[in-house]
Amino acid sequence: MPNDDGFFGPVGYSVGWPLLGGGLLVLLLAWYGYVLLSTRALTNARIPGYQAPPTPLSVRDRYLAVIDAVMARYDAGQLTGRQAHQELSLAVRSFVHELTGVTTHRMTLAELRRAQLPALAEAVEQFYPAEFAVPAAGHPGQAAEAARQVVLRWN
Repeated sequence: MPNDDGFFGPVGYSVGWPLLGGGLLVLLLAWYGYVLLSTRALTNARIPGYQAPPTPLSVRDRYLAVIDAVMARYDAGQLTGRQAHQELSLAVRSFVHELTGVTTHRMTLAELRRAQLPALAEAVEQFYPAEFAVPAAGHPGQAAEAARQVVLRWN
């Protein structure tokens, strides 16, 4: 209705328009929330049976303990010199395999050299005479030190 001067007053808006705008804003925020939550990286604790990959330091410490255990069993008379050398060889080969993925526990000395694993090849070369000679040659103490050096110096 016009007033006395012939002007019309402002037209009132329906309540539906602000409600529709607010609803769209809520839907937009809900969509962003869904996208953020659904694309988040899963925490490892939520995956059944998940074990964190070992760190090089934890692998190193574990194999140093294996070497010490082999020597303790040898010193206690539970292993012969040959058996100690064989277990030390397996320990360093398994150590390198675990860190690199190379199947070193099945490789010959020549294959280790070709695979460019010089530290492992040198240690295995020291183990060979005692592992394969008719009478066990060499003391496992020297072999254990060679095995420790492979584990400690591996990068």
